[in-house]
Amino acid sequence: MRWPVVRLIAAREIRDQLRDRRTLFLILGLPVLMYPLFVGVGILFVAAIKEKKLIVGVVGAEFLPQPKPDISPSAAAVAGVPTGYIYLESRTFPPLIVNGQFPERYLVDDPDGVTLLVKPLDTSNEDVLANRQVDALLVIEPDFLVKLERGERPTVRVSEREGEENSKLAVRRLIVVLRRWADGVKTARLARAGLSPDFDSPIEIKDPLSDKPLAKKVFDELRDGLVKVIPFLLMMWMLTGAIYPAIDMTAGEKERGTMETLLISPAERSEIVLGKFTAVVTMGFGTALWNVVLMLIAVTIAPLLAPTIAGQTLISLPGLGACILAALPLAMMIAACGLALGVFARSTKEGNYYMVPMFFVALPLSYVSMSPGIELDAATSWIPVTNALLLQQRLLGVRADAFPWQHIPAVFASLSLCISVALWAAVRQFHRESVLFREAEAGGRKWSLFGWGKQQR
Repeated sequence: MRWPVVRLIAAREIRDQLRDRRTLFLILGLPVLMYPLFVGVGILFVAAIKEKKLIVGVVGAEFLPQPKPDISPSAAAVAGVPTGYIYLESRTFPPLIVNGQFPERYLVDDPDGVTLLVKPLDTSNEDVLANRQVDALLVIEPDFLVKLERGERPTVRVSEREGEENSKLAVRRLIVVLRRWADGVKTARLARAGLSPDFDSPIEIKDPLSDKPLAKKVFDELRDGLVKVIPFLLMMWMLTGAIYPAIDMTAGEKERGTMETLLISPAERSEIVLGKFTAVVTMGFGTALWNVVLMLIAVTIAPLLAPTIAGQTLISLPGLGACILAALPLAMMIAACGLALGVFARSTKEGNYYMVPMFFVALPLSYVSMSPGIELDAATSWIPVTNALLLQQRLLGVRADAFPWQHIPAVFASLSLCISVALWAAVRQFHRESVLFREAEAGGRKWSLFGWGKQQR
């Protein structure tokens, strides 16, 4: 093996690819156009959500507990009045609607960022939903307050417009408001019975999820999503950047008639394959690096999309660097498989067909890595593609448990085996003239990736 020859072939292939405007647009130009588009769409989406006003039609608002006049004692009140006021206030059922709108204490920490408007209605006919006069309908029973005073359980009914996103959003937000209001009603009922507000909760449970502020929850969910998505995007970027060069360096050279010139050179077939392999890996891995740079630029302006995460780091740069390095074996496997499949094709069009099975294999394996509860263990560390993505997820994640170093050898052994088999298949096909010169065959049966073809006329 003469490595200077391999480097020379690789440099020649990379130079030819960089001269191709289609390749440059696909690898460099398209991401530059797509990421600003994604950021712009995200800004418009957030702005539209925050300005969204959803209307809740309320039937029977007069049957709800009504707000009491403000009789809070002044600082100069006589002794005993403040205590009496607090006692009376704790036994009063809280109102659901004050001054024609829901109280602010029921609307805090709104994850959807929408505004609920109250519209009083005289009828519970659901035509108002179908006519889009309201987005959700709240119906109060005429005997609601009577049942509440008797200690019974009155019912409120919520209706939505089937199959419509705004109506679902309004109902979801309305249910949150009703549950918070129901907690206040329950507290007043317990006070009337002479019981403490936490009487029905004999055990205090410290929930690490529900005790977090809303901004922290949003931040953690976004970070956990990026941990799973970024490795998958890296693989897709490498597939995008490697497949077209692999086809062009094999089937494309057959079409242009430059394969024969390369084969009659002093270079050995294995050196030709390794040179092309190095070029494809460079193009695929370079595409991933370029997209990572653009992604980091997009992440730096994430506070514009979500001010609640301002000042917090979504992605660990050391973890991202380790994740990128761990993606290199995956890029090598994609390049090796691309060359082994591309050399079968007689044209670039046929080469594109031959690359489809690689997507059918890679995508399900990548989806496995994104499934809930899947971790890098003794079993998954031997599954190609899945093990690489799980390793990258583990490198990106911020976790307190020990890193699974014991599974790293299995990951690289599995990927190395796949790379070796694919390169062996590619070298073997480069030694077979029946594959390299399929267009030159005058008759007889021709090789196909899926078996023997039809008899040529």
